[in-house]
Amino acid sequence: MHPAEELEAALLAHPSVARLDGRYASYLPGRRVVGVRTEDERVGVAVVLHPGRPIPEVVRELRATVTALTGDLPVDVVVADWEEEP
Repeated sequence: MHPAEELEAALLAHPSVARLDGRYASYLPGRRVVGVRTEDERVGVAVVLHPGRPIPEVVRELRATVTALTGDLPVDVVVADWEEEP
C-alpha cells in the first residue's frame, strides 16, 4: 500500500473525521488520493470534521496519527469544514 493510501485509511478511521477534502491530493497510478499530500520533506492533510469536539484537540490527534506513519516530517493539517452526521 502506498503511504498516501495508508494515511487516507488512518485519517478516515478517526471518529471525528467525516471525510477528506480536496485541498490536498496525491496522484498515484490510476488513482487520486484526495485529502493527502505526501512529499519528501512535508505531509499535508485536509479533513472535514464532525462537530462536537474541540478542533485543536482533534488536530493534535490527527497530527499524531500522521506522524506515527510518516516519522518526523512536518505535518500540515487543514480543517476545511465540518458537517453533521446523518
